[in-house]
Amino acid sequence: MTRLARRKAFQCLHKYDVKDWSTEKNASVFGACFTPHGHGHNYEMEVYLEGPVDPVTGMILNLIDVDAALDKVVAPLQGKHLNLEIAEFKDKVPTTELLAAYLFERVRAEVHAPVKLAKLRLYEYEDLWVDVWP
Repeated sequence: MTRLARRKAFQCLHKYDVKDWSTEKNASVFGACFTPHGHGHNYEMEVYLEGPVDPVTGMILNLIDVDAALDKVVAPLQGKHLNLEIAEFKDKVPTTELLAAYLFERVRAEVHAPVKLAKLRLYEYEDLWVDVWP
């Protein structure tokens, strides 16, 4: 088994806000992540794909196909405000953890046997990331 890693960058906005909470409670719990209009991030997603090396091509998966799949997954998020424009986050706080899980399921749907998605890592900042495994 061999593991291939690929990165994809994208930008989007979000706001940490529990609608049932007061402004004071949201501000207390979420600090700077609770703002009236939200804030943006330059995310980096890493996907880790596992599979056998094809004896003819020498690859587990063609990078052209990997890039196309990752483009398809992040395209709906690119430049969007997650709370306002992405249905899955209209009633959820779009944390890095939930965004990573959202991305994991969509990348996994794009990967076909014998290759599998072994892990997805989402960086919100250089020193803040989330890992998701199956």
